[in-house]
Amino acid sequence: MAYAGKAGQARRIRPIPNSTPQRPLAGARTRTRPVGAVALGIAIGLLVGAGVALLLAPQTGSDTRHDIGQTFRRAGKRAARRVRRRGQDAWEDLRYELGHARRQLNRKLRRERTVDLEYERETS
Repeated sequence: MAYAGKAGQARRIRPIPNSTPQRPLAGARTRTRPVGAVALGIAIGLLVGAGVALLLAPQTGSDTRHDIGQTFRRAGKRAARRVRRRGQDAWEDLRYELGHARRQLNRKLRRERTVDLEYERETS
């Protein structure tokens, strides 16, 4: 992937040395709009749209507040379930890793016992 310079900045073409300078093409843009300004415009538009939707909703304010609260409670419960599930996954991963380490240790001990027994047989 080629590097095109900093985001949100126009790139100027450098003249070739020893050549006559040329004017920019008519109507060519030399500046770009900063990305932050576009993001701010989108955020403001979303907030204004949400406010208008709440004002023009076909239900009472208390019903709307109840619905919003219920939505946040459900989202909180879903997040708590995900965290619990991840915690259970972590315990299962730990259990698997400890079991794997135990099996490796047992194999190593068996090999050492076998080597010790063979050495005793050879020396006696």
